[in-house]
Amino acid sequence: MVFNRAAEEYFGVARAAMLGRTLWEVFPQGRGTPFEAFCRAAMDDGKATTFETSSALRPDRTVELRIVPMRGGGVAITLTDITERKTADARQRLLVNELNHRVKNSLATVQAIAAQSLRGPQVAPDARERFMARLFALARANDVLVAETWLGASLGSVAAEMAGPHGDGERFTIEGPEVLLAPQTATAMALGLHELATNAAKYGALSTPKGRVSLTWAIDGEGEARRLRLTWRESEGPPVGKPGPPGFGSRLIERGLASELKANVRLDFAPDGVVFKLTAPLGDGVTEA
Repeated sequence: MVFNRAAEEYFGVARAAMLGRTLWEVFPQGRGTPFEAFCRAAMDDGKATTFETSSALRPDRTVELRIVPMRGGGVAITLTDITERKTADARQRLLVNELNHRVKNSLATVQAIAAQSLRGPQVAPDARERFMARLFALARANDVLVAETWLGASLGSVAAEMAGPHGDGERFTIEGPEVLLAPQTATAMALGLHELATNAAKYGALSTPKGRVSLTWAIDGEGEARRLRLTWRESEGPPVGKPGPPGFGSRLIERGLASELKANVRLDFAPDGVVFKLTAPLGDGVTEA
């Protein structure tokens, strides 16, 4: 057995007492455990294994063991103490869960206040419906981020969450490579796609039984010129008329996404179906998986 100085310090055993001895003389506790099976797999089959476990010699510590075969016979065992990392991970999960709980409570409170405040006859029912729908879209975006522990969200997950209330796969074609959005970018994308879907449900392709929406994206370009190109295209819906003055939804789609993603956007009310195109540089907000 070869025993380096780091192992000498970790286990509190002098190297001189270890050199030349066999593994099982030094560590008989490993007999009959998965550790022995992994060591034999490395020696007999050349199979390397990495796993986490409680230290048999120091039960209060968590270690990562890597067992790899050595040329000429034998195995190399690398032990890394990961106790502090595991403790930090647990603390982070606790904080994220608390954040999730507070955000959900805050959104529920806002929804309750809005429902009460907008109930009177002086508020147009359509305005109340649009406002509440936007709050629910924000809540759904939050659900996607919660699932990813607030590290961001995939564009596919955001798109699927948006499509769900409108028939999902029955009405939508959603295709594209894995693209990751930062939390704030994911929220902006979720709200923008919600507005497109809402308009399609009221006036466009989703307002008719046969209407469909294609939402596709791709990454192209090289180096710093790499871009996300996203297209929303409606088909088989009613003829599209000339749009009226831009409302909040149109501004959210065009200005909100353009600002958050540093993107070029275009919303085209073509006669055979609305087409929305977005081109955004890859960066902190948009990255390839």
